[in-house]
Amino acid sequence: MKGLLFFLLMGMAVRSSPAMGAQELRQKGGIGSDSVASRKDMKAYRDPVRASLLSAVFPGAGQLYNRKYWKLPILYGGAFTLGYFIHLNHGEYVKTRDAYLQVQAGKPDRFKGVYNADQLVRLREYWRRNRDFLVIISAFTYLLNIADAAVDAHLSSFDVGDDLSLHWQPAVYMAGNQPVAGINLALRFHH
Repeated sequence: MKGLLFFLLMGMAVRSSPAMGAQELRQKGGIGSDSVASRKDMKAYRDPVRASLLSAVFPGAGQLYNRKYWKLPILYGGAFTLGYFIHLNHGEYVKTRDAYLQVQAGKPDRFKGVYNADQLVRLREYWRRNRDFLVIISAFTYLLNIADAAVDAHLSSFDVGDDLSLHWQPAVYMAGNQPVAGINLALRFHH
């Protein structure tokens, strides 16, 4: 049942209609309303909502939709690393919690008396705090994945052509009666 729901959601998120895409592109000002959307314009335009939904349902799918394939190893490498350390910290938390409960009950613990009850409480809280912090970082990484997909989709049709340029050159300015060396920056728009 869960698999069917997953595929239905994915199908709804991925479905695309070329006529609808051209209409959306015209409404957003990507092409003129009196022209026909070229295949190149349609490939350049990515729907930010669709990219966000894809990344929310399956992390990394929005990056695939935006054709940013190089981001997947970074995303999944980070996710697996976070998962490993969450598992490690949770395991240590459980060990120190159980050892503390055994010391409180007057039974021998797994550390064979190396730590007293106060030290075990501090160790338990240390591992719990680290585990909880990593869970928060994981949630932030998930949200960052969705935001990255949306931003990439928004910027997919951004023009970075030669009609915008930044030039710099050394310059000498007068500060009172003293000449001062500086840099002159010029931002030029060409039409």
